[in-house]
Amino acid sequence: MEIFDKQLTEAVGKAGSCPLLVNIIATRIRQLSRGAKPLLEKADGLSIMQIALREFVEGKIGFRKRAGD
Repeated sequence: MEIFDKQLTEAVGKAGSCPLLVNIIATRIRQLSRGAKPLLEKADGLSIMQIALREFVEGKIGFRKRAGD
């Protein structure tokens, strides 16, 4: 659980806010649950949420700000 907490803290820092992180991770969870392939080399044994969070922390997924934001 300690590794998860560390990843979560890092992810919030990268996203800039908890609500934004939730939206990023939720979008990726939907993609994975609909059949998208994980972008991690080793995803065995991880939940979809753990995969999405690790992908974000490792920079394999991201987000773009809209104009005006």
